[in-house]
Amino acid sequence: MSAPDAMYELDGLYNLLPAIYRTRDATLGSPLRTLLRAIGTQVDQLTADIDQLYQNWFIETCEDDLVPYFAQLVGLDLGPVPASGGDFAAAGTNATWRRREVADAIADRRRKGSFSVLEQLAFDATGWPARALELTNTTLATQSIRFPTIGHRRSIDMRDGDALDVLDTPLSRAAPLADVRRLSSHRTPGGTVPGGVAVWLWRLVADGVQRAPARVHSGDSRYCFDPLGRDTALAVSPAPRAPGAAPVLDLDVPVPISRGALARRTADYYGPGRSICVYRAGEPVPREEIVVADLAGWRHRVPPGRVAIDPERGRIAFPSRHPPQEGIEVSYSRLTVGGIGGGSYERPLSPTPANATVYAVGTSAGQHRSIRAALDAWTAAKRKGTASPAAVIEIGHDGVYAEPLQIELSPGEQLVLQAAQGCRPVLIPLEDRGDRPDRLLVRGREHEPPEQRRGRGAKAKPPPVRASAPPAELPSLTLDGIWIAGHPLELDGLLGHVSIRHCTLVPAVGDEQLQARHDLAPSLVVRALPCPISISSSVLGRIEVDPPELGFDPVALSVADSVLAASRLRGRALTGVDGERAFASLTLERATVLGSTDVHDVRLIESSILNGPLRCERRQTGSVRFSYIAPESETPRRTGCQPDKVREAVEEEVRRGTIEASERARALARETARVEPRFDSVVFGERAYARLATGAATELIHGAADEGELGVYHDMWQALAVADLRRRLREFAPAGTDIGIRFAT
Repeated sequence: MSAPDAMYELDGLYNLLPAIYRTRDATLGSPLRTLLRAIGTQVDQLTADIDQLYQNWFIETCEDDLVPYFAQLVGLDLGPVPASGGDFAAAGTNATWRRREVADAIADRRRKGSFSVLEQLAFDATGWPARALELTNTTLATQSIRFPTIGHRRSIDMRDGDALDVLDTPLSRAAPLADVRRLSSHRTPGGTVPGGVAVWLWRLVADGVQRAPARVHSGDSRYCFDPLGRDTALAVSPAPRAPGAAPVLDLDVPVPISRGALARRTADYYGPGRSICVYRAGEPVPREEIVVADLAGWRHRVPPGRVAIDPERGRIAFPSRHPPQEGIEVSYSRLTVGGIGGGSYERPLSPTPANATVYAVGTSAGQHRSIRAALDAWTAAKRKGTASPAAVIEIGHDGVYAEPLQIELSPGEQLVLQAAQGCRPVLIPLEDRGDRPDRLLVRGREHEPPEQRRGRGAKAKPPPVRASAPPAELPSLTLDGIWIAGHPLELDGLLGHVSIRHCTLVPAVGDEQLQARHDLAPSLVVRALPCPISISSSVLGRIEVDPPELGFDPVALSVADSVLAASRLRGRALTGVDGERAFASLTLERATVLGSTDVHDVRLIESSILNGPLRCERRQTGSVRFSYIAPESETPRRTGCQPDKVREAVEEEVRRGTIEASERARALARETARVEPRFDSVVFGERAYARLATGAATELIHGAADEGELGVYHDMWQALAVADLRRRLREFAPAGTDIGIRFAT
């Protein structure tokens, strides 16, 4: 609303008076106008209350507190409604799904017993593609002689490659033997139960990359799809379809692409706009030139005029005697849990600083070709006095930017380096001089008095480094949605707040030779002061905090909804220089730490997993709540943590006499091992990275204070969404059937 409109609304009652009263009121100093403005404020509040009362008549527009009452009117039990603390939450736990569940309750009951309502419920509750199968029609059975065309089921044809690729998946046409175990058994669920209904869910999502440079592996004819040179299994990028529509083919769901499937149906997977495409000199390689091969060890000999692709390893090979002379770009998708580490998923962007200048980096006309060029343009504009002290450098391309990045920020400056929505740029810092190690260095300069700046010359000494500037004047840095690979990010000098959002900082690369060189390199080195750091929805390697001079407070390090992994599984994820403790005050919320942690003190650790020992130098303050803390840790007082709770339960059983005293040590070891975290993968780059395995202990899956899952994927609420779906499926399942949930990925 514009200023005149706002003033008119403010004086709405006053403008209704006759002009003679307004004229006389103006001569007296407008006391009547002031009174009517106060009365008008109350009138506006009353009008808003009346409007809200009308909106509360409808489930689509009512207040959140009234949704459970609407559910009671239609006889629906919503269960617990969790609160999200991060940037993402599962579709089955937000207010939109709850409202839709109440609004569609009567219509769903009219479709009760049909497979369409089961699939729609599964999609609405979890947001994952779902398919319901009646297992009676798929079980191998004796064929009727009288009715040979009814119930015709057979075993799989071993010559049918497409059928073998989807074996043991909901898309399989094979008829397995019957299994008499119940689908809903909490011990060992059955497979193919006659009279049962299985609801299959695809939990992983496809993270796509468009027109990104391929990584040269070795020689001029060997390339990798992954920009870091790692082996990456390529996946199907599903075509858009109606929400809740059941997948029919493997092209409808995000699943890995096998060599056999790509060789038999190249047209379904390869080409512009499809799951895989290779570009040479800006043009896609023709489909007729594509051959599928196993490129393990790069032993396959590619014939002239052909391009070999290995989708299971993410490799490309050209003829060794005819290597490409032009640039190679690739478009592909890989499977991830989604929501962290940067990628094509939708994320909330960082707020733009006031009066900030935006510099676009990409391949379009009018944009800067490199990040260095955008930084130089900002520096040149500052020298001319035409630039704002705040700058936003937005990268709108899935490219690899290998360039020198040494950034200096003056007091009061703000720099936001972010990826555009749906993009995943990769930064590989290089040193332009060659006599320094490669790194991305961000240094905050101290404010210089005018007399010192005028007298600075060849013999002038640099000003001493001290935190003399107020925190509001210190420069700040924000990284959002980018990858920093191969070399660490170093923070030096005087810096204010540093924010790292939806980023991946991994110094180790996939090349075997470089892997050995960078295996122990950190991903983040902090030497700046006071430099409070907040990390959210990111994946980081080892963090190294260099202890500053005496007299300074520890660096405030806050990590939320992120993965912090050591270079080696048993290494240190957070440490100081030369193996000393990190001079940092640590806060962990919904985080997963793979490795040990050595810090000065802990402010708060909540709903997190630390599978390595946590050692705190100062343990008189701080709180550790509802987390998994590895044994042999030295922490402040813990509340509701594992394995402390299961060990206390064993001690209680020993006191009651339920467990013999001689069995105490064995019972403690058994319970401690039972609740130890088990992950689907702890190797960066693999699908389901740092996600708790399906068979993980219940104390971890529901171990948070709000009964959510411990670790980085807490706010996705997968366990709660599946439990809510299982409860609803029992209500809408056909009568007399045993219904169960299966995970395809």
